[in-house]
Amino acid sequence: MIPHRLRSAWLLLFLLSPLAVDAATLADEVEAFLQVPAVVGREEPAADFLRGRLAGLPVERDALGNLTVTAGSGSPRRLVACPMGEPGYVVSRILDNGYLRLIPASGVPMGALWDQSHQGQTVVIGGSRGWVPGAVVLPSVHLMQGRSRPPEKPVAVDDFWVDVGAESAAEVAELGIRLLDAVALIRRPSHLGNGLVAAPSARLKAACMAVAETARRVHAAPGTGTTVFAWTTLDLLNRKGLEHLVRRMGPFDEALLVSPGFGWKLADNNFTLEPLPRPGSGLLGAGALPKGLRTQAAPHLDPGVAFNEQPDWGKARVGHFGIAALYPGTPVEAVALADVERLADALAGERPASSPPPLQSPPPLVELTGHEAEAGLLATLIARYGVSGAEGPVREEIAKHLPAWAKPETDAKGNLFLTVGQGDEHVLFVAHMDEVGFRVKEVLADGRLSLETRGGLLAPAWEAHAALVHGEQEDVPGVFEPRQDWVKADKYATGDAPLTVYVGASSAKEAQALGIQAGKTTVTMPKRMLRMGRHRAVARGFDDRIGCTAQILALRQIDPAKLTRRVTFAWVVEEEIGLVGSADLAKRFPELDRVHPVDTFVSSDSPIETGRFAYAPLGKGAVLRTMDNLNQTPRALIDRFLDLAGRKGIPVQYGMTGGGSDGLAFTANGPEMLPFSWPGRHSHSPVEVADLRDIESLIRLILAAATD
Repeated sequence: MIPHRLRSAWLLLFLLSPLAVDAATLADEVEAFLQVPAVVGREEPAADFLRGRLAGLPVERDALGNLTVTAGSGSPRRLVACPMGEPGYVVSRILDNGYLRLIPASGVPMGALWDQSHQGQTVVIGGSRGWVPGAVVLPSVHLMQGRSRPPEKPVAVDDFWVDVGAESAAEVAELGIRLLDAVALIRRPSHLGNGLVAAPSARLKAACMAVAETARRVHAAPGTGTTVFAWTTLDLLNRKGLEHLVRRMGPFDEALLVSPGFGWKLADNNFTLEPLPRPGSGLLGAGALPKGLRTQAAPHLDPGVAFNEQPDWGKARVGHFGIAALYPGTPVEAVALADVERLADALAGERPASSPPPLQSPPPLVELTGHEAEAGLLATLIARYGVSGAEGPVREEIAKHLPAWAKPETDAKGNLFLTVGQGDEHVLFVAHMDEVGFRVKEVLADGRLSLETRGGLLAPAWEAHAALVHGEQEDVPGVFEPRQDWVKADKYATGDAPLTVYVGASSAKEAQALGIQAGKTTVTMPKRMLRMGRHRAVARGFDDRIGCTAQILALRQIDPAKLTRRVTFAWVVEEEIGLVGSADLAKRFPELDRVHPVDTFVSSDSPIETGRFAYAPLGKGAVLRTMDNLNQTPRALIDRFLDLAGRKGIPVQYGMTGGGSDGLAFTANGPEMLPFSWPGRHSHSPVEVADLRDIESLIRLILAAATD
């Protein structure tokens, strides 16, 4: 069972949210530092955070950005150093259409799937205004038709296009984004069972906090000799930060370096990553270590070998140390918090623990506003999880936001609906509450969870990222495990192998005690809607929470007493796995005159789509989804609603896209059927992108179709 304090901390840490801990522990410090993006060469956020953790100590910052704290005096002279930087990217080009291109910022090997783990994910860009969210685009499963297929080879940085919600280079500049600004995955640490925490670069960041705790203890009781504690820059690029430090403050009699090289081997000019000891089993060591520092052997590649660069150590004894990790070199590196405490105790000897200063908040995202009514309700619905077959939380939230006069019903399937107005004509608007995701297929003997998909998705966009398991008792954080051949994989996908999730359980019994059941428990990824640019937003689950939102906001503007037709608004279940909810609703309402599914128009408005079809630009209005894989709308019906939109001054587009809609379940009964949509990018992915102006247009279209 994961301790309650850690579960609460996980909620606080999610996506750069503010953190306020007065009586901070070393574990709290690690958890907070995991939220701080610090791309190599752009380590200032890490330096600022560490200065706050070293308040009251004589911290110096040199010309290359290294931080140092010196304790004691005389001989021997010791150095304890830790790299501040992490792998990431910088902006290499800003295009006229508002997209960004990237190049890697570091020179260390990261494995074949490191770049791929960023596609389809939210990233943050460190601009002049602060951290701004963006989305690394990916192909839409709905548009993979004909000869279009998922890639065969792993995705590379050459395939990256970053959407920041801008429509031009000028709008990118408004966001404060410039060439060479740092780009990193958004922070969402996962607390696993057995005291593990998973996040990008977890083992280096955790070790750096142990060094900070050691500096506080040793400065208070320095003992004999001089110890220089350092947090260095450029280590993952050219090691010049460390070299500058040694030239400026050396010579040293001994140096003890936190190393990113554990697990790596170099043979025949190829880098390979070997298994490491399990977290919690002890510290890792290599080279000339102090006699009192107890470590275990592990594969280790001296960073100086990788870069062909070594500081001039003179006669110094140089040792390397680190912390064991699961999934090293991936976005879900998992370390044991107990190992961080163990490391600080080993480095500080018999000195008592320090009293850290209160934790400061991590760097916030730039706040973007506008379209408050639509954005506010949409963000609220996005915050609810509802994989197909488990839509209860979404249904409850929708019911809370209906007009006070509304008296909705819930049927045996879980559909929510209400009918208002009077007259012979009966019109239905229907949106679906479910989202794509996974269900636990099997709880394996070792406590891992084998998954099955619920709806169409690209599984590689979930691999090696934070997971959220919706257990019977509460949500359980986990990670989607990376494949074993992460470093040298030559395929985009894993073939028929299902994704697995690790929650920290060591047995099936332990996992089941968390309320996890095969065939019932669903699994998703942590999510939160983020604003992008002037008018746009990114989130997982816009399909179909935007439809749900639009129906609620349109319904709020209707006066039932003035309606001259009957109008039913419905929010249905299990659309993504076969229109299950709408098929049941069609039996309840067999004599409808008109049906308007309110669902995504999956748009090819993306630089990686062909644009051969489904082209409906974001920001140009709602879309009449006149044709998809399962439906074609008569021209007369299209023209009638284009005319209605024109008379009402509603921006509207029309076209064809992939997929199908809930309307198919009703067509055999004979009603007119025309889906109302909004253009959306990258549907069924963690980075669905929409324009709030299109949602406003969609609301107006629903209202006009209901009342005109």
